[in-house]
Amino acid sequence: MNGTRGHAALGLVLLFVFVSIHPIVDATNSRAAVDITPSTFTTSYASTADATLYDSLSRSTSNFNRPVDLWIIDGMLGVQHTLTVGVENLGTSSASNVAVEIVVLHDEYDGFELFNTTVYVSLVNAQSTQSVSTTWIPTYSGNHTVRVTTNHASDSNPSNDIGYSTITIGFLYERCESSSTWSRTSNWRIDADNRLNGASSCRIGGATSTTNYGNMWTETLRSPTLDLSDAHQNPTNGYGLGFFYTGNIAQGDTLQVRVSSGSNVANLLPNGGLSGEVSGQPSSWLIQVTTVDGRGVPWLEIPPSVLGPQSTIEFIFTSDSTGNEIGYWVEDIVMFYDQKASPSEFGLDLLGSPSSTSARGEWSDMGFTVRNTGNISDKFTLEANGLPADWDYRFIHPSGSGLLSGTEITILPGESRNFRLQTKPPESASTGSIQGNIIVQSVQENTATDSLSFSAGVAPRYESQWSSISPSPKCAPGNVCSHSVILENTGDGSDTFIISVDEISVPSGWAFGVSSTQESSITLEPSQTEVVDFTMAIPSEALPGETAVVSIVSSSQADSSSEVRQQLTIEASMISDIRIVESWDSLETHILPGESIELEWEIHNDAGRLDQIEFNWTLEGAQTWTVSLSGPSTASIAGGSHSTMRVSLHAPNDGHAGDPAPIITPVITSTKSSISFSGESVTGPRIAQVHSLSMEIATDNFVAFLPEQPSPIQFTVRNNGNGVDRVKISIEGLPNGWTTNMLVDGEVSDSTFEIDLAGYEGDVANITIIIIADASMNPGTELWLTFSANSEIQSLPDPPSVMQVGYVDVIKSHYVDQWHHQIENVRLGGIVNSSYSIANTGNVIDQELRTKVSISPIIPGLELRIFIDGTEFTSNQFIPLEISPGSNSTIDVVISIDETLSLGTEVTVTKYVIGGESESPQQSEEKLIFSITEMRVLSLGNPPLSTVEMGPSSRLDLSLEVQGKSTQAEQVSVFIIAPSGIDVKCTPQNGAGVPTVTIQQSPDVNDVQQIQCEVITEVDYTEGKIEFTLVASDDEIIGKFTTQVNRPQVESGGFEIAGADPVVIGGSLLIMGLAVVSLFVALRLRNRISEDDEIEYLSDDTNEESEYIPEQVLANSSTPMMDDSVSQITSIQQWTDQNGYSWRTMSDGSTEWWNGSDWNKYS
Repeated sequence: MNGTRGHAALGLVLLFVFVSIHPIVDATNSRAAVDITPSTFTTSYASTADATLYDSLSRSTSNFNRPVDLWIIDGMLGVQHTLTVGVENLGTSSASNVAVEIVVLHDEYDGFELFNTTVYVSLVNAQSTQSVSTTWIPTYSGNHTVRVTTNHASDSNPSNDIGYSTITIGFLYERCESSSTWSRTSNWRIDADNRLNGASSCRIGGATSTTNYGNMWTETLRSPTLDLSDAHQNPTNGYGLGFFYTGNIAQGDTLQVRVSSGSNVANLLPNGGLSGEVSGQPSSWLIQVTTVDGRGVPWLEIPPSVLGPQSTIEFIFTSDSTGNEIGYWVEDIVMFYDQKASPSEFGLDLLGSPSSTSARGEWSDMGFTVRNTGNISDKFTLEANGLPADWDYRFIHPSGSGLLSGTEITILPGESRNFRLQTKPPESASTGSIQGNIIVQSVQENTATDSLSFSAGVAPRYESQWSSISPSPKCAPGNVCSHSVILENTGDGSDTFIISVDEISVPSGWAFGVSSTQESSITLEPSQTEVVDFTMAIPSEALPGETAVVSIVSSSQADSSSEVRQQLTIEASMISDIRIVESWDSLETHILPGESIELEWEIHNDAGRLDQIEFNWTLEGAQTWTVSLSGPSTASIAGGSHSTMRVSLHAPNDGHAGDPAPIITPVITSTKSSISFSGESVTGPRIAQVHSLSMEIATDNFVAFLPEQPSPIQFTVRNNGNGVDRVKISIEGLPNGWTTNMLVDGEVSDSTFEIDLAGYEGDVANITIIIIADASMNPGTELWLTFSANSEIQSLPDPPSVMQVGYVDVIKSHYVDQWHHQIENVRLGGIVNSSYSIANTGNVIDQELRTKVSISPIIPGLELRIFIDGTEFTSNQFIPLEISPGSNSTIDVVISIDETLSLGTEVTVTKYVIGGESESPQQSEEKLIFSITEMRVLSLGNPPLSTVEMGPSSRLDLSLEVQGKSTQAEQVSVFIIAPSGIDVKCTPQNGAGVPTVTIQQSPDVNDVQQIQCEVITEVDYTEGKIEFTLVASDDEIIGKFTTQVNRPQVESGGFEIAGADPVVIGGSLLIMGLAVVSLFVALRLRNRISEDDEIEYLSDDTNEESEYIPEQVLANSSTPMMDDSVSQITSIQQWTDQNGYSWRTMSDGSTEWWNGSDWNKYS
C-alpha cells in the first residue's frame, strides 16, 4: 500500500444524494428599465492558509476532486470569510451605484442579526450580472440564514429585491496533525504515509502503516473536554459531526463515534459502528451519509442532550479474537452546533416616571415604556411588586385591552412598546403614596431584566362627624343655656368646616344657634376633635317638657359635597335645687391593700316638685383605686325629701405603701333639668405598709470553718411587702471571738440594709456573711448558725430565718515572713545577722513543721549560727518546731566573716520551712544573698611619750599615729581624758571640734596619719594619765594611747614656805587638794557633756554600762582591733529580737542579754 498524496489522484466513493444549489430567486423575463435582483451567494475563506486548513469539508473547496455538493460547513467559527453576492440586472437599462445589504441571521432566533452590512456596486449593465464582496468573522457556530437585499432608486420591480441563502459555521475541525490536542491510546497513531489532506491522518492499526491491528483491542481517540453548554436545546436543522475515513476492518470489529456529557452518552453510528473495507483503500476515502428530517446529509446527527459543559468526542475501536485487518484511517473531523445567544445579546429597558393617585376602591392609571436594547427579538413578562397584599393591580395596552398575568409579549430589537399600570387601593388603605417596582423579565434570558419604580397614591377623603357630650339639651324657662357637641375630622386630610344651624320645628320665642364665643369656621387635622359650643334661649312662658327641633350642620371646605348633620331636640326643663351633705364625722387615714372604705352622702331635693337624679363623681389623682356605687345609680326624690348616695373606694391589691386614694367629688345630675350639682371634694385614705420578708439559703451542706480564713455563707432576703423596708440581719450561735462581715449584693454593709418593694428591681437582696473562725476553737466542733431577718421599721411577729450547720475543720497552716534584714555588702572580719518568723496560722500544733538554714559556700572562715527563740541549734539540718496555734517563733541567724576570706565572695543563706499534711506539705524557701566587698584593718601607730614631766603653766607637743588598710576612706576620731588642770588641744579637727583624721582608701598598703596635740598645764594641775582613745566612724574602738604627766621632782624631797606654820601649810594643801578635786570633777562633767553632744560611748565603769540599753539590731560590725597592750572585753555585736529582748556578743565569744537593769551571761 503506498501513501501517494495528490488531489487529482484521489477518488471519492460517494454515498451522498447531491442537491443542487438554487439561485436565491428565479430568473424572470426581461423587463424594461432597471430591474435589480440578488442572483447568487457564495462564501470562501479570506486567506489561503485558512482555506488549506478547512476547505476539505467546506462548500468552497478547490483542494481536490470532490463533488461540489459534498460539504458540511461553509466556514469556521472565528475565521474570516469572504461573502460574495451576485447582483443581476434583468432590465433593459444599466444601473449605477446599486446598494446591496447583506444580513446574516441566527436560525434559532427571530431577528437576531449576526452580521449586517451594506456594499455598493458601481455599475450593473442591462441583462448582466455583477459581483460584490465583503468580509465577516463569525461569532456563533451553527446554521444561519443569509438575507440579501438590493436597492436602487430606479428599480422598477421591488418585489424581487430580497433573496435568501444558508450558511453553516463549524465549531470544531480536527485534521489529525502532529500538533493535535486530541488524546490517543497506544494503538491510535498519527500516520504521515496515508492522508487525504494536510500532513497526516489518525490511524488505528499496527505499528506501521502496513501492519494489521491486533485482537481484543479497545482503543480510543478522544477530543479534549469541550464546553458545549451554550448549545441551543431545540435546534431547527440539527447538529452534526462528519469525517473522512478509509481502510479495512474485519467482520465483528467496529469503529464507533461517541459523544458524551457526564451520564448523557450518544453513539452516533448505527449497527454498532463502522466495519468492512473501503473500496480502493487506502487511496479512496468515504464520508458517512445519514438522513436527518427526511434529507440526506454527510454528517452524523448529535442529540442536543449530550452537549454540556464537559463534553467529549470519542472514536472507539474494538476488535474481537476472530481475525484482524489493516485498520482505518480517519481525517478531517468536523463538528457544528447552534450556539445560544449570549446574555449580552439581550437587553430590556423600562422607561418613564409612572405615578398616579386614586380614591379608595378606584383604579389609578400610569404609563411606562419597554424597549428592547438587545440584538434579538425577545419575549418578556411584566410584574409589579411592592404593593400591599390587599391592593389590586393590572397591566393594559394603551388601547385599554388588558394583559393577563404571565402573558409573554414579543418585542423586536430596538423596538419600544407602551403599556399602562393601573392600581386600586382597598377601602382600608391609608392616605399617602405606596412605592413599588415594575419588573420586566426576558423569557429567553434570565439576566435580561429591568425594574422601574412607580408611585401609587391614595387620595384623601374629607369627612366629619358629630358626637354628643351630654343628653339632649335642656334649659329652664326664662334662661339662656349652653350645649356642647364634639366635631371630629374623620377624613384623611386637613380640612376646614363651616358650622351652621337649621331650624326644623322651633316654637315662637325659642332660639338655638352657634355660641357668640364660638368660631363658625373650624380647621381640624385628621382624627382631631374640637368641642363646638351652642347657645339656646327658652322663653319664661314655656312649659316644662315643651320641645323644639334643630339640625347642626358641618360643611367641608375641601369637598363641597361633604356635609354632615345631627338633629337635636331642645326641651324646656324644670328648675332643680339639690343639696349634698356628707354623712361621716371622720375617715380612716390608712387601709391595707385590697381593703375598701365606704363614703356616704345625703342628697336633698330643696325644690318644690319631684326630681329625678343620677349619682356620679369625678376623680383626681391616683386612678389605680376601684371606685363604684354600692347603692342605686339613680333616685327619684320628692320635693323636701332626701336620698342616699353610697360610693365604695377599694384599694388595689398591689398598691404601694403610702399611695393616696383619689380625690373624689360627688356629682348629682337632674335628668329633669340637666342641671348638675357638685359636693365638696373628699381626700381618701392612703395605703398602709405591709411588712413581709422571706429568706432562702442556696444549700444545706455542711460548712467547714477554717481558722483565720474567711468562710462565706450566702442566702437571699426577699421583700414581699408593698413598701421599701429596712432589714436587719442577726446571727445566733456564733462562738465568742469569731468575727463576721456582711456583703449585700457584693457591697460591704453593716447588719442593716434597705430593700425595695416587691415586684421591683432590688426586691431581692443577695446576702453574703463572711465568717472568720477563731483559731482557738477545737477542731471538729459543730456549729448551728441561725440567720434571721427583721424589719427595722416595724418588727415582724415571726421573722424569717435560715440555718447553716458547720464544723471547725482541722487545718495545719503556717506563715513565714521574709528575711527581716536584707544585706547586700559586708566587711571582712564582720558579723551579719538577720532573722525570720514562723507563725502557726492553723488550729493545731503542726508536728510536721520544721525549718532549716544552710549557707553556701561552705569554706573556712565563714561560720553560721542559728538561734530559735534564743536557743542555738545546728545549721544545715531540719529543726522540728512546736508552735501553738496563734503563736510564732523567731529564728535568728548570725554569720561570722573571718578576715582570711577573699573579697568578692558571694554568700547565700537559704531558709527552708516545711509543714502541713504529709501528703501535701506546705513548703517555702527564701535566699539571703550578700557579698563580701569591704575590708578594714585599723591599728595604732607609733605611740606618744609614755611619761612626761611638766611644770605649772607649761606646754608640750605630742604626736599620735594611726594606720590602716581599707577599701574605703575611714575617719578616725580621738577622744581625750586628761587630769584636772591639764588641757589637751589636737589637730586636725572635724566640724564638731573633735580631733579627726582620714585613713585614705588603700586596701593593700597601710596609710599612716598623725594627730598633733599640745598639752598645756595650769598653775595647779593634777598629775596623772592623759588617755587618748582612737575610734573609727562606726564607733569601733581602735585602741588607746596613754601619757603619764608628772611634776618635776624637788631635790629636797619636799617643800616649805618660808615663815609658814606647818599646820597652816597642811591646811593650805588640804584646801588645794579639794580645789583640784573640784576642778577635776568639773572637767569630767564638761567632757561628759561634750561626749553626749557627739556619740555616746561606754566606759569601763559598770554603772555607766548599766545605763546603756541596745535599741536596734546592728546589721554588721567588725571585730575591734585592739592594741596588744589592751586586753579589755568589749561588745562586738548587739541586737533586739522580735520579742523585745536585747542581746550582745562579747569579744571573748560569750553572749549576754539585758534583763531590764543589767547584762547577764547567757548559757
